Amino acid sequence: MIEIDKDRIYSLDELINLYNMSNLEFKYYGNNKNGTLEFYMKTDANKVSVFSSIDSKLSKQDYIKLNEEEARKIKFKFNREVDDLELDIVAIVLKTSDVNIPCSRYSLETLDKLTKEQDKEDRSKNDTLEDGIVYIIVDNNTGCSLYDGVYTFDKNNKGLIEDLKVKSETEESDLLKNNLNMILNYYESLDKQIEKSL
Repeated sequence: MIEIDKDRIYSLDELINLYNMSNLEFKYYGNNKNGTLEFYMKTDANKVSVFSSIDSKLSKQDYIKLNEEEARKIKFKFNREVDDLELDIVAIVLKTSDVNIPCSRYSLETLDKLTKEQDKEDRSKNDTLEDGIVYIIVDNNTGCSLYDGVYTFDKNNKGLIEDLKVKSETEESDLLKNNLNMILNYYESLDKQIEKSL
């Protein structure tokens, strides 16, 4: 296990030299004024630590223009720890109609919980816009898209995972059916591993 000083400020160069980088991404999609970067690295057998950049004066476009030497000087501070397994298959919300589910990357467990919460609410009807989320589920290790779809909030629905189960039974494409089964098997195995660790 790698000991992390959670109060210390590190340069990107220091983090890369100390730990194995598993990913570097912008925290906010499409927000060019906010160039916050998140640095992911494996720091334990089952954990990934996430550091966030603290150089708030730079926009996303400013970051992109930096050469490698300049980029390695960006300052980061520890932000949070994530279960490694939760990062294998993730859901990315691309479009949303609800303020409680902003467009971002989510673990399947988190997005399932959020969609269940929204299903319970009394929703106002809008004839021109669908009330729900547009999402894509990806294999985070390879970057491959596994499935994409729309989830509509409704009191008769039971969350994202139940919706994926229904879609897996009606899906006509063998590839997408296999992908859905893989996603569901992953979710169930993740659920069991989390239960064991409690």
